Amino acid sequence: MAAEQTAIILARMKAVSYSLLSSTMSTLADTKSMPIKPLTILHTSDWHLGRRLYGRMRYEEFEAFLSWLEETISAQKVDVLIVAGDIFDTMTPSNRAQALYFEFLGRVLKSCCQHVVIVAGNHDSPTFLDAPSQVLKFLNVHVIGTTCDDLTDEVLVLGDVDGTPHCIIAAVPYLRDRDVRSSSAGESADSKDANVIKGIRAHYDGVAEIAKAQQAKLVEANQRYIPIIATGHLFAAGGTTTDDDGVRELYVGSLGKISADMFDECFDYVALGHLHVPQRVGGRESIRYSGSPIAMGFGEARQQKQVLLVKFGEASKQVTDEMSPSKAIDEVISFQATETVAPIEKSVEKLSKKAAAQATEFMDDLFGFGDSADSEAIIPNAFDDSISSQVNAIQSNHSTNNSTNNAILVSNLLHHDESRQMQVISLPIPKFQKLAQISGDLATISETIRSIDPTESIWLEVIYTGNEVVSELRDHIQSMVDGSSCEVLKIKNTHTYNKVLNQQQISETLQDLNEQEVFERCLVAHSVPDEQKSILRDAYEQIVYNLRHEDTQAE
Repeated sequence: MAAEQTAIILARMKAVSYSLLSSTMSTLADTKSMPIKPLTILHTSDWHLGRRLYGRMRYEEFEAFLSWLEETISAQKVDVLIVAGDIFDTMTPSNRAQALYFEFLGRVLKSCCQHVVIVAGNHDSPTFLDAPSQVLKFLNVHVIGTTCDDLTDEVLVLGDVDGTPHCIIAAVPYLRDRDVRSSSAGESADSKDANVIKGIRAHYDGVAEIAKAQQAKLVEANQRYIPIIATGHLFAAGGTTTDDDGVRELYVGSLGKISADMFDECFDYVALGHLHVPQRVGGRESIRYSGSPIAMGFGEARQQKQVLLVKFGEASKQVTDEMSPSKAIDEVISFQATETVAPIEKSVEKLSKKAAAQATEFMDDLFGFGDSADSEAIIPNAFDDSISSQVNAIQSNHSTNNSTNNAILVSNLLHHDESRQMQVISLPIPKFQKLAQISGDLATISETIRSIDPTESIWLEVIYTGNEVVSELRDHIQSMVDGSSCEVLKIKNTHTYNKVLNQQQISETLQDLNEQEVFERCLVAHSVPDEQKSILRDAYEQIVYNLRHEDTQAE
């Protein structure tokens, strides 16, 4: 009898729950069917102002990008600019890097952009970003450097000059270990992993609840749907990275890596930073990384960098019309680029296979130790630079003849959601300083360099894959670029003989390596037995992790 009563009670509870869920979903659907005030958001991240490339300063590139971004904001009539972390490359940015940052904000405030939202990344100093935040707030520049004690402070209601609200931003910065969990003695790695994930989820659930409550009030008062946008600076499980992209491994194993289901469905769009490769998360079109605006290393040389436009309401319907003047030109560009590159790519494939067959072992020429993890990076296409030059020449010619459409070289509609009245559009960023990888024997390297326009400024990474022992390799390669505008920043020698010979030819320095790479090479250098390597790796990773998450000055 008791069992029957229990079954009846459970059945009634299920019926009530289903009814409530149906009612909630119906209300949500009705809300989203409301009109949305036209709104254009620009999503960018990972500027890394002040970053160097093998000792070379890159301020001119950063300045060119920020000028382009300012022009794009005006051309696209952007209402809200979101910068999802890593504004600076270090926690103590140089005076010049700071000047670029503040001068850009000053110029943007004079444009059509009504609000700027900036959250800190793992490379940023939370206190440094927060210091002028109260002053900047009066200028509609909203800076969240560190997690707020009151989560309400991370939920921003942005409106027009007349106070009419048009969106809600859950401005969540980079969440450090100490921000989302408390340490306990004897805690296992698995337990730590679970607690970090739990803490990050709880944080986003908290801001989501606050945002939904705010949204309900605003919808009732304005009779319009108010979209909710979240930010984040984190590592998504399954996220794509590239060799030499500058993304440091911040976690032990899978520690701190999040999944797409961590973000509440109330978020119409999630603007992420940290990964430098533009991508969506977990197959969800509305959760995206914009990627870095310039190549942070030679591993990113072939990437097309981008910023993302997110358009709501009537603004999304106008996208097609706004892009129509450049549509025909873009089609020509696409056709020309395809016709030019296709035959070269076939040659590249053959050359890559040949190089792979010839090279029996790869290594970095700083220490001369084998490194199989780098093997894919050491078999690049011998004519990557030629391809890049021709494609970029086409784009450069287009932008020269049509500067108005410089912000939209080949615009790409990534996502269109009718139910949310939203569109996500990719805007390609021009290459302000070209990078290229060249590989092969001396003859192939020489031929490739000769094919480059001598007046074109290109920074090169040269990878020697020949079987012959070449003395004074750097001098040979340097003589190939003498008299041109090309500059060799890095040389890799894959010949096994360099394990013991010609160490003076090395161009790589410690700044080219991260701490994990140095540790691995030390293990090899000291002939540590394989059975001890695993124990030492775990201990070292734990030490590095603790330094980064407990030391307030650590990057």
